[in-house]
Amino acid sequence: MTSSAALSATTSFTKEMFSDPSMRPHLENYYETQYSAFRARIEDMKEAEANGTAPNTLTSPDGITGTELSAAQYESMIPSFDRWLEMQQQSSVFDQVEFSSGRLEDIKTVEASIEKSLNPDLTSGVRTVFSDGDTILGYINNSGQLTVTHPDGKALAKIADEAKTMNMTSEERIAYIRDRGAAELPRNQINLEITDYTETNMPTRRAFAAEWYPDQDVDARYREALQEIKSSVEQWVAAQDKQMNNLNEMHAFLLQSQQVEQAV
Repeated sequence: MTSSAALSATTSFTKEMFSDPSMRPHLENYYETQYSAFRARIEDMKEAEANGTAPNTLTSPDGITGTELSAAQYESMIPSFDRWLEMQQQSSVFDQVEFSSGRLEDIKTVEASIEKSLNPDLTSGVRTVFSDGDTILGYINNSGQLTVTHPDGKALAKIADEAKTMNMTSEERIAYIRDRGAAELPRNQINLEITDYTETNMPTRRAFAAEWYPDQDVDARYREALQEIKSSVEQWVAAQDKQMNNLNEMHAFLLQSQQVEQAV
């Protein structure tokens, strides 16, 4: 990520500036501003401690009680400027912005996957259903993949394994599992019914669930999944906005610092 405005004749606004000696005084100015409020708070704590005021007692939401760190402990948490520079070279706000951008792309990929896999209005992809009355034993989808959903349909799994070892195409697998399943499922134990679908009469996910899984609310599951991913997107967008604001503020500060130096 490189700004179109160069900070100097030789340095651009990139992560590499943290190792550029010419940027050291400007970055040190920025470092001081970042910790100024923290240091002021520490000085107030030191004064309070000198007057005999003990650190505050804090209680967490779950009822755990503890004592606030002392001024000296807080002060020890502030890195030196050189250490801060090292930290920025290892992981800076530039990296954070890049990570958030990548994470957003990942989340959007998941969102597209949810749309493809859970949208109840889309086709179920089911080609053949094996059932016993109102009980589904198993089904085959468009790719020839078998899903066994009841112990009485376990014989189908062996047939599907046979089809797999023979490297059949999806259509060959569908036909093989259907025909062998019709012949080998124990008809003396079940009232076997086989229902075949084509692209023209294939049920939607909603219709398929309504017929065979009436206790499953596919619409609610879809809404919940979309809401969850929407919340994730909002959280990462907010994080990225904050990081971009930090980046823009740093850029503006460093530009101003250089301008002041050039004006002297």
